[in-house]
Amino acid sequence: MRLINYWQTDAFNSKLVDRSVISQIDTKSSEVVDIVGPRRAGKSFVLKLLIKNIGLEGGNFLYINFEDPYFVEKNDPLVIGEILEVYKEYFGKDLKYLFFDEIQNIKSWERSIRTLRDGGSYKIFVTGSSSKLLSGELATALTGRHLSYQVYPLSFKEYLDFEGVLIQDKKSILVNEILLKKHFAKYLEIGGFPEAVLYKNTLLLKQYFFDVLEKDIIKRHDVREKEVLQKIGLFLITNSTKTVSLSSLERLYGISSAVVSDYLEYFKEAFLVFELSQFSYSLKTQQKAIKKYYCVDTGLASTVSFRFSEDKGRMLENSAFLHLKDRFDEIYYYKTKSGKEVDFLVKRSDTYELFNVCWDLSDEKTKAREIKSLLEAMREMNLSKGTIFTFEQEDEIVIDKRKIHLLPLYKYPIV
Repeated sequence: MRLINYWQTDAFNSKLVDRSVISQIDTKSSEVVDIVGPRRAGKSFVLKLLIKNIGLEGGNFLYINFEDPYFVEKNDPLVIGEILEVYKEYFGKDLKYLFFDEIQNIKSWERSIRTLRDGGSYKIFVTGSSSKLLSGELATALTGRHLSYQVYPLSFKEYLDFEGVLIQDKKSILVNEILLKKHFAKYLEIGGFPEAVLYKNTLLLKQYFFDVLEKDIIKRHDVREKEVLQKIGLFLITNSTKTVSLSSLERLYGISSAVVSDYLEYFKEAFLVFELSQFSYSLKTQQKAIKKYYCVDTGLASTVSFRFSEDKGRMLENSAFLHLKDRFDEIYYYKTKSGKEVDFLVKRSDTYELFNVCWDLSDEKTKAREIKSLLEAMREMNLSKGTIFTFEQEDEIVIDKRKIHLLPLYKYPIV
């Protein structure tokens, strides 16, 4: 009973900063709402924001944090029903909303959620740190009847909100350019995990990395080669923005292709890295091409891999990927017929957009190289516009009636 009271009080008393996903979440539908994303990205705060925004009071909602040590041994699915009974007995029977945080810590939790959903008495929200919660277990248990949302580390716009910097329109971007540039440099350094931002403590990020390995991968999948798993995780983060082949990992760590493939899936499932495919109209060609990998957060990548933090261009490219992933469902890298690489191609409704990323274009050879690859891809895709993201340079170049916009990444788009 004391534990329930603590969770309820915590849900009310937490210091909350708004997140953009809140406005997207359907709180009125009868379907279960699942919110997934990497550990420590702010899913718990999203639940608490929902409690606040819906206007709930102590007697009509129950918030349970299944990360609590109480559930290390008490993780049978029956525990959910037991807690509901205790709540009704001591806190009131007018219970309508259930908020279950990190639900994957309870064995066979799907059955309990389905039973509660089918009873029709509750509006249910669940969070989890595994993409399988979204695509596998919950979808199977509820036969597709659920609404899914994702929460990642803070976008730059959300980072500014946390820092108390209000940007409302393009004019405010121009007025605050120096301040924004300063904040963006810091954002690249510490990333967007909320507590690291709030407390300016990047040491937390190293612990996050090991927590993901231990709690979301090793424990969940009963991984025995823990040292190899950790080395591959560090390798992927150190080599973020680069192509990585399965065969290279096989040779490097002396393990089978099946194990390499499994480990890569585990890292993606736990949202530690994202995989980027090469664009091709042929699905077979796309699947066979070597993949690129990007870390979920530049601050985490910099903290666990010093080599990554030394390369500002790769930090900017990783951030650009996260910017674009937040806005587009389809994102690839592109290779021209002559073998030149363009960092990103995204699909926008019935057309495509191309993006290169370069920290500094003041060197003429570097500028010519970036423009040449982008222009070649634009011709092949029959596109009239392309973009090169930079740290601070802004310009517009027209070549053969094709327009290339040089744009500081921090300006894309925060309003």
